[in-house]
Amino acid sequence: MQILLLTDNFVPETNSPALRAYEHARTWAEGGAKVTIVTTVPNFPTGRPLPPYKNRLCQTETRDGITVIRVWTYLAPNRGIFRRSIDFLSFAISGFLGGLRVPADIVVATSPQLLTGLAGRWLAAVKGCPWVFEIRDLWPDSIVSVGVMRENWFICLLHRLEASLYRSAKRIVAVSDGVRDRLVARGVPPAKIAVIPNGVDLRRVSASGQSDSLRQTSKLRDKFIVAYVGTHGMAQGLEVVLGAAQRLKGSDVHFFFVGDGARRGALISMAGGLQLDNVTFAGLVSLEQAAQYLHSCDAVLIPLKRTDQIEITLPGKIFEAAAMGKPMIVSAEGASAELTLRYGASLVVPPEDPDALAQAISHLREDEGLRQKLSKGSLALAQDFDRGRFARMMLEELQLATRA
Repeated sequence: MQILLLTDNFVPETNSPALRAYEHARTWAEGGAKVTIVTTVPNFPTGRPLPPYKNRLCQTETRDGITVIRVWTYLAPNRGIFRRSIDFLSFAISGFLGGLRVPADIVVATSPQLLTGLAGRWLAAVKGCPWVFEIRDLWPDSIVSVGVMRENWFICLLHRLEASLYRSAKRIVAVSDGVRDRLVARGVPPAKIAVIPNGVDLRRVSASGQSDSLRQTSKLRDKFIVAYVGTHGMAQGLEVVLGAAQRLKGSDVHFFFVGDGARRGALISMAGGLQLDNVTFAGLVSLEQAAQYLHSCDAVLIPLKRTDQIEITLPGKIFEAAAMGKPMIVSAEGASAELTLRYGASLVVPPEDPDALAQAISHLREDEGLRQKLSKGSLALAQDFDRGRFARMMLEELQLATRA
């Protein structure tokens, strides 16, 4: 089978969409499929090419048996509306052009932004093959829910495009039951939708090694370290973590923020204004460095802002932390809270409640037995959400679409 996958994000980017696309594609290639990725140069979330890459018209590389075609796009940081919209539109056009010469039995386009789906639909039409739409996030709902845009004529236009793409796709792959349920409520036939959750590549985590490099400095050697590792965006509501840090000033709890995103600058300013000497911003790091941060910390924070998307959101960072056997504190409702509670892998507190978050951190700090219990729950969760198994499930969906 010849698979053509269009995705905005791909390794060496380290966000959840990039890892999902790469780890699925690698498994498909190992199974004998010929996989071609059409993507951008790695630039998320800063909008600047990650060295040694440059934003050229077209460049091709091979990674773990996968052919990767990187096309030119207008690069923009992960914030704002206008420049990001041009970024998305440029990838829809260049991604379509970049995929024209690629032989394909099936085209896969992955969201969140709908224009990638439109490019996948165009390519499938030109090639006379089916296409599959992978829904990682519901657009345009998610951009309205975090306040990036209000309901207007443009959002209505995106909703019409969304419905058209759902109709034309041969199969739809949702990343959670909540996303599937909302699609069904919009009239998408249930038989057309498969749920392939996020997960973690246990092979990668086991090979990443272990290091307590964070604790090598005298400042942190005896600290209880809690970490947030991921995108510093609007949907995470990371201000609540700084609120908890303010309440725990003077204790032996230290907070690490690892990553970058639209809210990072504002968070650094807020931490400075609060004179938080128990907070460190590590910035954007490689996948290997992120693994070292996770290994070194005592607990991992999974916060989400309270929006109408919180019930169906299942962050990929949950599975990365679980694979490390880390106790989690989930400041959210819905799918993420329910999953981690079911495995006994987390303490759950209401979203946007810094008092409750600070109390949960203190509780976990004081109870070693609880930390060990949550660690065992995390490892059990990771075993059941092995990315390799889910990649094979998705390959079966692609085969089903081609047979149909």
